[in-house]
Amino acid sequence: MNFSVSKKEFFEALQKVIGVVPQKTTISILTCILIDLRDGVLHLTGTDLEISITTTLSVNIEEEGAVAIPAKILLEIVRELPDVPLQISSNVDNKIIIKTEKGEYKLASQPREDFPKISVEEGELAFQVQAELLSHMAEKTMFAVSSDELRPALTGINMELLPGEMRFVATDGHRLAKITTTKVMLASDVRRNLIIPTKTLHLLLRNMQTEEKCGIQLGEDHIVFSLQNAIIYSKLISGTYPNYERVLPQNNDKYLQVDRELLIASLRRVSIFSSSLTRQVRLIVSSNEVTIRSEDIEFGAEAKEVIPAKFSDSWLQIGYNSNYLMDILRHMTGEEIIFELKDGTSAALISQVEKNENEDVLMLLMPIRINDENEDQKASPEKEYSYAPE
Repeated sequence: MNFSVSKKEFFEALQKVIGVVPQKTTISILTCILIDLRDGVLHLTGTDLEISITTTLSVNIEEEGAVAIPAKILLEIVRELPDVPLQISSNVDNKIIIKTEKGEYKLASQPREDFPKISVEEGELAFQVQAELLSHMAEKTMFAVSSDELRPALTGINMELLPGEMRFVATDGHRLAKITTTKVMLASDVRRNLIIPTKTLHLLLRNMQTEEKCGIQLGEDHIVFSLQNAIIYSKLISGTYPNYERVLPQNNDKYLQVDRELLIASLRRVSIFSSSLTRQVRLIVSSNEVTIRSEDIEFGAEAKEVIPAKFSDSWLQIGYNSNYLMDILRHMTGEEIIFELKDGTSAALISQVEKNENEDVLMLLMPIRINDENEDQKASPEKEYSYAPE
């Protein structure tokens, strides 16, 4: 194997693949990246056996071949090299040699035969989506994914395919994010639900160019994303996604309209004075304003701000985890947002006043119990009003 490549291009290609390489594993070959020179193109592949990615790069090839190289040390040395052409080759001692004008670096390699073979079966369904749209939908929902490994279905994004419609849904039991688009060409008989690992979507976002189209191929237990210079193969999370529709309230009849950026700014300031455990802020809503309050009895701290708003009822008080609320607001767009409310103990639906064409964005947030001033604020009130999807 022998080829030359610019340091910048090689480093950027390595960065795209490194995200799938496991940091801790008992299978040493999985800590390597497969470098495969064939057909005039360099292929870089990484895998953790659940997710695999191959990215391609045009290089000057003098001799074809393939070896597996430890990913961490390869990335580290390439990162530190100056932006000069690199000459990379292998010798009979299973060493990889990286040469520049001023230095030479040798790494031990492993045979390509030891690297897992990634076999992509023929998919049951194939279609294309604009990469910009896919990226947009992932970014609108990934923040709400659960980190609870005891509920694996909630650790991924639920992708729903319906006739002429695609949905992404994520929830952790305290908040829910849902985005629906009709900007996809799906047949009238398509109905699929699949749970995509968030790690897969992070890799996808890292490799996509927003101007390109992304091919999607679905199998019984896997999904393949095909990009111009990369292919990402991923096992799906097994199991059934919870019936989130049943927790979406249907009778919230009170409407609060407020400036999104103004509310975020107030929450950032007021939440500094909230309990570090609960992050609770209290929203006291009247017909033309919202009072945002927080207090931390342990340190004797409290804060209050008042911002203008429009409320369809006379008065309502409700508590939220400020981090969850700000996360939702940051992942919405437009100047103003609407809260659909019922009372201080029921879930709120949050949506954008300015809606994008062929798109619907909906967020749900559970309240947390508002403590009386003489109550112990060291409890975990957010558990009171979380839902347990089934």
